[in-house]
Amino acid sequence: MIKLNLKTSGIDYKSKGETIDEALANLGMEWYQLKAKGVITIIKGKLKLEKLFIMGELRKIFANKITRATQAKRLELLLK
Repeated sequence: MIKLNLKTSGIDYKSKGETIDEALANLGMEWYQLKAKGVITIIKGKLKLEKLFIMGELRKIFANKITRATQAKRLELLLK
């Protein structure tokens, strides 16, 4: 189980999923709701990863499923 936390504009969005891609999809965010940079925190067991994204990168993640899947794969590799 993967826990994902997105902190942007002073608001925390939390979700869970079996994969990082699923956890990102479960956030329920739309690209136009993002107005600032954000930090994505991923927790998988004892492993923890924090990554800062600028607004453009975050909007791409939530606007396009292919970009979300690609970014999820990159985050998964960083987590190992």
